Amino acid sequence: MEDFKLLRNKDMDLVMCYLEKRHFESTFIIDSIEKYGLENNMLYKKNGDYYGYFRDGKLMGIFSFNNMGSFTCYYDDDKVLNKVVLLKAVKKYKPKYIFGIERIIKPLWTRLEKTFKFYKYDECSYMILNKNNFKSFSTDKKIINAKNYDFSKSIDFLIEVEKAFERNPKTINELKNSVYERIGDEEYLYLLDKGEIVAQAVIKTTTSRINQIEGVYTLPKHRGNGYAKAIVSKLCQNIIDKKKIPALIVSKKNDAAIQTYRKIGFENYDDYIVSEVQSN
Repeated sequence: MEDFKLLRNKDMDLVMCYLEKRHFESTFIIDSIEKYGLENNMLYKKNGDYYGYFRDGKLMGIFSFNNMGSFTCYYDDDKVLNKVVLLKAVKKYKPKYIFGIERIIKPLWTRLEKTFKFYKYDECSYMILNKNNFKSFSTDKKIINAKNYDFSKSIDFLIEVEKAFERNPKTINELKNSVYERIGDEEYLYLLDKGEIVAQAVIKTTTSRINQIEGVYTLPKHRGNGYAKAIVSKLCQNIIDKKKIPALIVSKKNDAAIQTYRKIGFENYDDYIVSEVQSN
């Protein structure tokens, strides 16, 4: 007997037991559930609705639709991909982004691509730091917590970052919230040259075992100075000090970044897909 149902907080122990066995593959789902629980509160962007796929009473997959328009999942049996109820859920939530481990997400595409009038995706590597090979890179430049920098002087840099990552435009308040609204181990660092921001790196996704580094960016005219290595290795050390594992996702097209991360000690864990979609 099969069932596809909305999960509730009473299912927490069952859900976390399932996800813990697939921790590296499910970091985004674990991050939001650990912080906000299974029942959706629209006040929190990372919160969302979570569906469980059950077969004979056993949990076989979890599908997450968060309040930012993102959809990710992990499942053990691809039979769930043929379920009309899953297709209905996707049509209901109209996700803007679909991402996850490639071997999980690609089969999903064969069922879903006809429901989108537009999509593009990036093939990435999910990398995890091998602590035994960790190499820290120092710099004579100052690395500070973004909260300690005058926000009014950071606006131009933050707008540049948004453009570089091809994100939708944000209001000044949204930019400010992206810097100051940090929970738990979430961290936002700037690297300064003569008092001006020239590079950044962020910890945005955190779990009980992993802190994931994101948003690594250096202004074009300051590249080649080792700033990315310095700021990322600083975050790695902070994560290690908390007895956690540094991880990150990087586009396979970004050879320079991949080489930088390998020099620090990162190794490829699995292939990953990040996609942007627009529903019919």
